[in-house]
Amino acid sequence: MVPLIDLKIQHRSIASEIEAAIKNVCDNTAFILSDEMKSFENEFASYCGAKHGIGVANGTEALFLALVALGVGEGDEVIVPANTFIATAEAVSHAGAIPVFVDVDPQTYCMDPSKIGGAITARTKVVMPVHLYGHPADMDAITSVARNSGL
Repeated sequence: MVPLIDLKIQHRSIASEIEAAIKNVCDNTAFILSDEMKSFENEFASYCGAKHGIGVANGTEALFLALVALGVGEGDEVIVPANTFIATAEAVSHAGAIPVFVDVDPQTYCMDPSKIGGAITARTKVVMPVHLYGHPADMDAITSVARNSGL
């Protein structure tokens, strides 16, 4: 039996570095608004080529804050893949918007760019792709559809 995913292999090469960082945070009880967090935010922003980085408690919160930053709110629609973790639709709903599900590409299990156009309405504000099972969403095609639709 081949496991769906084996994170132990990935973790093994960086385990000592991660464990030392966690120990440092715990030893200093630096859980919130700490120097370690500021350092992480700055380093991650730099890595991503962004001006700022903001650490949050979990992925759902990150998605929600991104939607709020984009001005998504009550009555707006956000296009999401039909095959995704509940946090995607949950963040959309929490922002007051309506998740609109589009089918996925059977090869990648990610949002099918050819299905997005049929889901866009006057209330559509955002397309929220999700990379899944190690397959990246086709961002070039998704971005092209979104930009051509003013999203």
